[in-house]
Amino acid sequence: WEDGELVSDYEDQLAAGAQRGLKMVCTNPDLEVIRGGRKIICAGALAQRYEELDGDVLYYGKPYRPIYESCLHLIGNPEPSRVLAIGDSLRTDIAGAAEMGMDSVLVVGGIHGDELTGGGPGDRRAIEAQITQTCARDGNFPIAAIAQFSW
Repeated sequence: WEDGELVSDYEDQLAAGAQRGLKMVCTNPDLEVIRGGRKIICAGALAQRYEELDGDVLYYGKPYRPIYESCLHLIGNPEPSRVLAIGDSLRTDIAGAAEMGMDSVLVVGGIHGDELTGGGPGDRRAIEAQITQTCARDGNFPIAAIAQFSW
């Protein structure tokens, strides 16, 4: 899809699939992602709308257990408590890690960037307070937060 698209751009296809009783498979439940410095819709937003249309969705991705189990298997089945998850979404990355018994690190410069930092570096104490407040509101608590992550 194109970066500027909206969920509403897919309304006809989503409605037709739901009417026909087709199952949607959503392999990335994120509602939005950052691409080229801009937030754009992700597959989770389409799946969410599909469910609103009474469509049936099978989720495979964070925060759901099967994706973590697959990844753990690929790295030799370590105890989840020995794995550190890093992500920018409280709803998927941090919540999924917690559900698996993993510690996590929140990348605050991602999806929640504007909410957590006001869109810029700002005052460190104010940012820390906002992170604490947002994590408490969502009930998801990473062990640390970092500004950015790259590999």
